[in-house]
Amino acid sequence: MKGNYRKLIKTLLDNDDWTTASSLASTLNVSERSIKTYIAEINGNENGLIASSRKGYLIDREKAKNLSDESGGNLPRTVKERVNYIITNILTKDALGNRKTDLYQLAEEIFVSVETIKKDMVKVKKKLREFDLYIAAANSYVTIEGSELDKRKILSNILYEEFNKNVMSFEVIETVFPGYDLKLLQSIITEQCKQYHYYINEYALLNLVLDIIIGIDRIKKERTFGQSRIEGKRFGIREQELARDIAAKIEENFHISYSPAEQEELTIILLSHLMKMDFAALNNENIKAIVGEDCLQIIDAVRSLLKSTYFIDADNQDFIAKFTLHIKNLLVRLENGYTTKNPLLDHIKNTCPLIFECAVEVANKIREITNYDLKEDEMAYIALHIGSNLENQKSKRKIISCIILFPQYYDFSNIMTEKLKQRFGERIEIKTVVTSLEQISETEKVDLLISTIPVAETIQREWVRITPFVNDRDFENIEDKIQKISLRKKREKLKQQLMQISNPKFFYKNVDFKNKEEAIRFMTDVMEKEGYVTGSFYSEIFHRENQASTAFEHIAVPHSMEMNAKKTGMFVLLNEKKPIEWDHHSVSIVFLFAINRIERAIFHDVYDNLIVLLLEKNNAAQVTGCNNYIDFIEAVVGCFH
Repeated sequence: MKGNYRKLIKTLLDNDDWTTASSLASTLNVSERSIKTYIAEINGNENGLIASSRKGYLIDREKAKNLSDESGGNLPRTVKERVNYIITNILTKDALGNRKTDLYQLAEEIFVSVETIKKDMVKVKKKLREFDLYIAAANSYVTIEGSELDKRKILSNILYEEFNKNVMSFEVIETVFPGYDLKLLQSIITEQCKQYHYYINEYALLNLVLDIIIGIDRIKKERTFGQSRIEGKRFGIREQELARDIAAKIEENFHISYSPAEQEELTIILLSHLMKMDFAALNNENIKAIVGEDCLQIIDAVRSLLKSTYFIDADNQDFIAKFTLHIKNLLVRLENGYTTKNPLLDHIKNTCPLIFECAVEVANKIREITNYDLKEDEMAYIALHIGSNLENQKSKRKIISCIILFPQYYDFSNIMTEKLKQRFGERIEIKTVVTSLEQISETEKVDLLISTIPVAETIQREWVRITPFVNDRDFENIEDKIQKISLRKKREKLKQQLMQISNPKFFYKNVDFKNKEEAIRFMTDVMEKEGYVTGSFYSEIFHRENQASTAFEHIAVPHSMEMNAKKTGMFVLLNEKKPIEWDHHSVSIVFLFAINRIERAIFHDVYDNLIVLLLEKNNAAQVTGCNNYIDFIEAVVGCFH
């Protein structure tokens, strides 16, 4: 595309309203006739891209998004996309021959003004600081300065963000590194691991291949480590042999040469992702030799936390084995500044908020012991491990109690009972079998009566009639009743819990706050005044906020991990007219929890239910329309379907 066409499109994109031909002519320093010619030719190639009227010209931004720059890549349109594009562009040019990047040329490439680029550079610098990198500028020319390792880490971070728009796969990685045989690289890794009896899961393999291919690409572009970054680093003999063999295969097939420092870094990357053995072979006799004393101390502390705070059975041997090996690998990553990205992060946070909250507390415990901060991606992996245990225990609490009414006839009632147990397993508990209604006490607490004979409609309990033979239709009718009863019990329990922790003094709507800090200060002050918390509550909340954001799309659930409130309470803030900026989210619903440790189970239940229910936009709209806390509770309970 010609330079003037680029400038014209860039100018139109910079303006939200119609732009006159004379204004465009002045900006491009050409005649108005030339402007009309340019637009006609642009629309000839991109039909309908630029609209014209008496007011001037207006560009179709949706069509403009589909335009490609001269190199054939998609144009970045959002601030975040431009920040990532700018960083990768600068690093790519640096790797190709120590060339600086011209911001004016960069602005032309992506059809934005230099002023826009300069504004973006503020965010570029902020992101670079997270990786201990900085911008060096000379007039309009810039470079990224810092260690080669940190440059590779930020490239990995940005590329993973880009991949996350799609389903992460080897095919997606190949679109960024088209000149490399990733299947061959994958084969080299997996074959050598088998030979040395190491193991790697699919998610870890994707992360590993991405990190290794970035290293290969940088070495090819003569951007390598000058010296070892960790003096005196020691690896086991088998570990070194594995890394050397993988390095040799890579050198042979990808035509590069690993320096001693690059070899060491490859070893670190490999050991951050690989496991020494199958978890099934881990036992009390060999565990210490495999993972080390430090790792076992962390596991013991985490198991104690899971038991005392979340009532999770952490003595399950399968859980201990898998989780211990995961923590061992995690420690290697933490010691060497690596993070394994998790494509399930957002899904886990939004669909399993309590499990993720549990993982946040585990991460905090690990930080207390090791002084290493964990990223949310790592927390999501921890959530995967502890989630199954938590869900198994939750399922055991969802039992429906039943009484079977079956007039005595040989042992048919026993046969029917066995059929029901086989079909519904632990979901139902058959309290007893009776032969007449008179045998059932009116005060006996039972969820469901299963009867083979007619029952009066006036009976004050849920019941279902089935045949003595229990056919498929009977199973379906029982299932319908189980679902109905489960839903009713959930509603009743949640309503009781919300009534227990709610207070009309803790319900506010559409209060104008500049930021989340101001909102949290307001809520904590009210709760302190009412005697629910102490003066340290505000800082305790931000200790939790610093671990991982408590924002879930349009919902925020700030709370302290200390669980030392004088009373358990929930502050409700509904701000649909004045959403609060909260860690890159626009939040219209805020629940601030003060938690007394004795009542932590209530917090767990309410926390999990509120987030899952109100992440659905229709449910959120119903709740934000409430004007008092009683209506709010009824609306939340009504969201159960």
